[in-house]
Amino acid sequence: MKNSYYQQNVVVLSLGLSITFINTACSEPSAKITTLEPSDEESTVVTLPASTEETVKFGVLSIDSAVSVNERYAPLMDYLTETTGHSFELVPVTQVSQFEAVEAKALDFTTNNPLAAVQIQRLYDTQFLATYSRPKTGPEFSALIIVRDDSDIQTLNDLKDKHVACVNFQTAAAGCIFQIQHLLENGIDPFNDFGQFEENKSQDNIVFAVLNGSLDAGFIRTGQLEKMISRGMLDSAEEIRVLDPRDDDFLYEHTTALYPEWPIAALEETNPELVEAVQAALMAIPPEHPALQAAKIEEFLPTADYSPIEVLIENLQLKSWDAPSSS
Repeated sequence: MKNSYYQQNVVVLSLGLSITFINTACSEPSAKITTLEPSDEESTVVTLPASTEETVKFGVLSIDSAVSVNERYAPLMDYLTETTGHSFELVPVTQVSQFEAVEAKALDFTTNNPLAAVQIQRLYDTQFLATYSRPKTGPEFSALIIVRDDSDIQTLNDLKDKHVACVNFQTAAAGCIFQIQHLLENGIDPFNDFGQFEENKSQDNIVFAVLNGSLDAGFIRTGQLEKMISRGMLDSAEEIRVLDPRDDDFLYEHTTALYPEWPIAALEETNPELVEAVQAALMAIPPEHPALQAAKIEEFLPTADYSPIEVLIENLQLKSWDAPSSS
C-alpha cells in the first residue's frame, strides 16, 4: 500500500537528504529545544502550599490502553500529589487527542514519545523538564528491522519488492519513523521500493507475521522481542534476525540510530512555581520507588538533547515539520 503523504515529498527527500545529512554532520542543527534547566537545588523537593485551584491534569500518551496507562502512571501521580501538595489527575491521551488537549490548554503536564513530544513543543512551546532513563538501557532507545533467521534478505537492498509492515507511517517513532529515516539515509524509499508496505498497530502481530512468513520483514522497537519472551509469547528470539545491526554497546541489537527517551513537559501556561516543584520532585524521587517500578523507569534525568528528533521531523516532513522551532 502506497502512502500519498510521503509520495508527494519523496523526490524532494531523495534529492535533499544527502545535503541535509552532510550539513547536520558538520554543524549543530539550527532547531532549538526549549527546556527548563534543573535548578542548583534539584535534589530538594519543592512542596507548595495546599492549592485551592483545580486538579493538576497530567496527560500520558496511551500506547496500548487506558487501563495500562493507569497501572503504570497512577503511582507517579500519587507521588507528585504527596510531594507538591497539589492533587494530580492522570489523563490518558491518544496520538490525536494529545495535540487537541494541549491546544485547548486542557492539560498542565504531558509525557509522550519523543516524536510527539517534540512536535507538540514546536507547535505549542511546551517546556521539557526531564527525560526518562530506563532500566538497563538508560535515556536512549532505538528500532529494529527484523526478518526470519532463514530469510534470503541479507541487506537493506534486499528489502526491495518485499512485503513489510510497521505500526504507523506518521506517529510510530521506533515502530516506523526511525526505520524510514534509516532506509532513506541508505538510498531506499520504502514507499516506492517495497513491494507492499502496510501498517499494523500491534508490534506483537508484526513479529508473529514475520515468523509465520506472511511478512518478509517488520519494524519494531528495541526491547519488543525481550518483552514478548518475558510474557511467554515467544520461547526465544533465535528465529528472528536483525537486519543491518549497529556495532555499538547498546544493550539490545538494533538497526537505527539511538534517539532520546520519553520526556516530561509542562505547558506554557502552567504555573512556574508548580513547574519548578514538579521538576524537583522528579529529580528527587528515591531509587526503587514504587512509582518508578510501575512505570518501568530507573530514574529521571536532566532533559536530553532532542535535536536529532527535530532533524528527523523536518527530513520526513511530519506533522509539525514547518512549525517555527522554539527558541
